[in-house]
Parts: sequence; C-alpha cells; structure tokens
Amino acid sequence: MKMLFAVLASLAVLVGCGQSQEPASEAPAAPAEASAPANDVIVDYIWNDVGPDVTEEQFADIVARWNARIDAGGYDMMGANVLTPQFETEDFDVIWVLLWPSSEARDAGWGDWNASQEEAWAAELDGALSYKAENVFTFKPVGGWDKNLKPVPAGGSFMPNFSFCAMNEGADEATFATFRAEYDAWLEEGDAADYGYYIMEPQFQQDDVDFVWLDLFGDEAAMTAGAESWTGSELEAKWNAMGTCESFAFAATAIRR
Repeated sequence: MKMLFAVLASLAVLVGCGQSQEPASEAPAAPAEASAPANDVIVDYIWNDVGPDVTEEQFADIVARWNARIDAGGYDMMGANVLTPQFETEDFDVIWVLLWPSSEARDAGWGDWNASQEEAWAAELDGALSYKAENVFTFKPVGGWDKNLKPVPAGGSFMPNFSFCAMNEGADEATFATFRAEYDAWLEEGDAADYGYYIMEPQFQQDDVDFVWLDLFGDEAAMTAGAESWTGSELEAKWNAMGTCESFAFAATAIRR
C-alpha cells in the first residue's frame, strides 16, 4: 500500500503551498573549496496522508493529470519526487517533493496554482489525499558533493537518508567545516559510486537542529557499499564526536523530470 501512496502524493503537490516560514539560523558554513549546488535550488517537502481505498489505476491517472496541469501551466519546475518512509510514523504516509530552480520560480508557481487551479484540483481529489498547510517544509541545499551521482529519470528510484543533527559540546562551525573538507577528500579518493550528499538549510525555524545532512544513494547496493566503507572508519568516529543525529531513511521515486 505504501507504493500506492507514492503516486497519490502528487495530488497535493501544488495544493499545499503558501506556508509562511521564518528563515532558520544558517547551517554551518561550508569550506570554500567544497562542492555545492551552482544555482538557487529550493526544495519543498509536503507531508501527505492517503486514503485507504485508492487503486493503482486511480493514482496512476492522478499523476498523469497532475503532470498535464503542470505542463499546461508552464511552471518553472525542475522535477518532483515521492518519498516513502522506511520507518514507522504517524505523521504522514508519503512525502511529496518539489524541486524549484529558485525562490522566484517557487513563488510564481504557487501563486499561479493558488489563483487558477487549486479549487478545481481540490474538487478532483474528493478526499483521496489530505495534508495540512503547516506540513509543507522548504529547504535550500547550501553545499554538498555529488560528482558520482547519476541522473534519475522519471520513474527511476533512489534512496535518500536525512540526518537532523545537533552539535555536541565543544563542536562548532570550524569543526563542521574541517569534517566536510576531510569527508570530501575521502570521497574523492574512494570509489563512492552513485552516492552524493547535500547540506539542507531549512527555510523555517527549526529548534534543536544545527544542521541537516542528506545522503543520496542510487540503490540498495550503493547504500550497502557506503555503509561497509564508513562503518568503523576514522571519519565515522569524528562524525559521532561532532554531533548527535536522528536519521530517517526513505525509498524515493522520481515522478517528474
């Protein structure tokens, strides 16, 4: 049923916009030489609850109709993904992810959708999907390393893992920057095939979290290989000394590219 939820999440993609978010404190500064996104990408994460009686055929049709609306509206969107949690949670069934090239594109897209399509689209949903406006969370990638990541086409899959971390006593931005530089060098020297990571800066107030680290694996084999090389390493010990993290693993499907 969780895979069925994945497509249904698209029902709320553009219906759930318009949250008012207060910018959070900035993530720890990245070292100047670190790889980072070369644009102003903004990412929306939308929590969704899905009705129990939706069939595969129904949500496949919903995705097709949603994509048709996005095409017809000419929205400046980089893509969309659906994340299915690999852990138990009552907060949501799936997370629908929207990738925007800039804040301006995001604001324009949401503005047009709310003004011209939201009401009609909500009527089409007919209760199959539900969400709350306060459960739309926006992040900005502010650094990372993605040289070995392969592009994921529509219909393709990958495995993201989010770590929400608080700095341990004695650790600071300099500690974080040093770790990043050493980790990037380790990745450059190794064979981390189909792996990358980003530092995700929340565009809303998030208490008790100093940084959000997003690991991206192309598949389970890449995740297993990464775990084998990481576990017991000197870098793992430095990571554990630097921060205390809660990690959340997902299975992801690309719905739009």
